Amino acid sequence: MNKEAYIESADAIKLFVAVGLSESTFRRKVREKAIRSHMPGGKQRGALYSRADIEAIINQSKKDNKKQTEAKDFADWMKVSDLPAILKLDFAVYKEEMVGDIGLYISWFKKNDHITMCIFDKESRENVLAYISLVPLPENIIMEILSGKRSELSISPDEVEAYDRKGDYTLLAESIVVHPEHPYQLNHLLREVLNYWCTQYPERQITKIYAQVTSDNGDVIVRKLFFSPLYHIADNAYVLDLKRPGIARVIKEYQQHIKDKDCAYQKEK
Repeated sequence: MNKEAYIESADAIKLFVAVGLSESTFRRKVREKAIRSHMPGGKQRGALYSRADIEAIINQSKKDNKKQTEAKDFADWMKVSDLPAILKLDFAVYKEEMVGDIGLYISWFKKNDHITMCIFDKESRENVLAYISLVPLPENIIMEILSGKRSELSISPDEVEAYDRKGDYTLLAESIVVHPEHPYQLNHLLREVLNYWCTQYPERQITKIYAQVTSDNGDVIVRKLFFSPLYHIADNAYVLDLKRPGIARVIKEYQQHIKDKDCAYQKEK
């Protein structure tokens, strides 16, 4: 066998990431046997992967991306300069029911700039099609908010966690907003956020996402994702426990990617 025909997973992932493909996509292609693997003689771990298969997938991705360039929206973490566009979407969805504190949100952003993920129109960051704000907080603070002992607007930047430590995180879904003319962007948005967390694993991972539903739109979203009600805390309190098997497809995909990474790490040890 030509040694150069097969490469290590770390090198394969670098090739994928260089063209905008995720590590999760690489793991999925291996699982689907679209990328052949080879275990060097005498070894039980440290599989090698077909360079030809990897390059074929990358080339096809480049062709697909070229075809889709005109129609593709894009995802990115919020910048402070995106706030006017986010407010424009809020107004389109909630009209006069908008409630918030821009100064407070900016203070959270300064503590952690990976709180809000947005889907932007392909033409400009001035048009936000959907966004989600997931605030990392100690679980006891989330419980105080869900139970009504305090409001979300009472969260200080000192309480917001930065992703500077390894370990588990609990998140509060502070806001999920999707433009009514682009409902399909919800799954796109969630996949982008979960792809980020796939890249963080195993150093960092989400254990639970909590939500406090205050609108019909929010109620639809928690049901779509099969959040579990927390009636013992409040009628509008919900949780998505990512340690338990997911039901929604986007959650199942995320959990499968995590399992694939676990298996890959075990093989490489």
